[in-house]
Amino acid sequence: MDPLTTADCGMNVDCGGHQLRGESSHGFSARKWIQRTTILAGCFLLSAVCSAQAAREPQFSQAAKAVLDRDFAGPEISYLLLDASGNLLAERWPSQSPVPPGSLVKPFLAIAYGEQHGGQFPIVHCLGTSTHCWLPPGHGSLGLEDAIAQSCNTYFRELAAGLNRPLALQIFARYGLAGPSAQTAGDNLIGLGTAWKESPLSLAKAYLTIEKEEHSAIQGRIIRGMLGSASRGTARGVDLALGTNAALAKTGTAVCSHKPQGAADGFTVVLYPAAQPRLLLLVRVHGVTGAASANVAGAMLRSLGAGQEADKR
Repeated sequence: MDPLTTADCGMNVDCGGHQLRGESSHGFSARKWIQRTTILAGCFLLSAVCSAQAAREPQFSQAAKAVLDRDFAGPEISYLLLDASGNLLAERWPSQSPVPPGSLVKPFLAIAYGEQHGGQFPIVHCLGTSTHCWLPPGHGSLGLEDAIAQSCNTYFRELAAGLNRPLALQIFARYGLAGPSAQTAGDNLIGLGTAWKESPLSLAKAYLTIEKEEHSAIQGRIIRGMLGSASRGTARGVDLALGTNAALAKTGTAVCSHKPQGAADGFTVVLYPAAQPRLLLLVRVHGVTGAASANVAGAMLRSLGAGQEADKR
């Protein structure tokens, strides 16, 4: 594969011999597009790291979809690729009907709790199975950031128990989310069961809203938790593919919504690059955990060229 290099933050990008200037492409035919989709997708993604405008280029959308649909063609994989403004760049998702997204709802539960408790969060001791967490030996004592990174059920059960449900629904609605009904059992507030369902696109855009609010105290802590998730937590497959602290991520393991039903559906949302996200990838993989879906999400972004700029440093 030809080398991909960037210079001047996308203003001059050498993509396998084709020169991109001013964040747009010139001088190559439609036939060459078809022949060189992998190179071009990576090239436009590297340019998009530095420019939101580049991510909106039609060439990027076309090349990205071509690469993803070729390299990740299995019917078990669904995905949405958005730019930082929430524009849909590429997709393969059978339906936008609401589905249970598992632990992807936890950051929104945290926002609702924080706003109702003056931005204060508890330290919780997770004992694993005895405190109904997914990790049998437990996570030990942890605060919000580590709870996000490790997707600790014990921690978020504690938050759910201290929530004013009607007020929480208003906060969820502010992010464009339907939320569960006010009468839903507490476990559904942390993403267990099927009572909390969201459309994939609404969920993806809700995460973009969190990122835009990163300078707020609560949302900033959630962002740090997502950075930890990608580097050392349940989404560490993302950083394994892209490099240390390359992305923000969150995973979810949900009740399978496919027919025939599998053991689970694994979800991962990734915002890339971490320092100034220009792209959001939401992935669902049938029949696996959220952690396993993070490996797929990292590989998908890697196939588009993400992480390759870090390789050159």
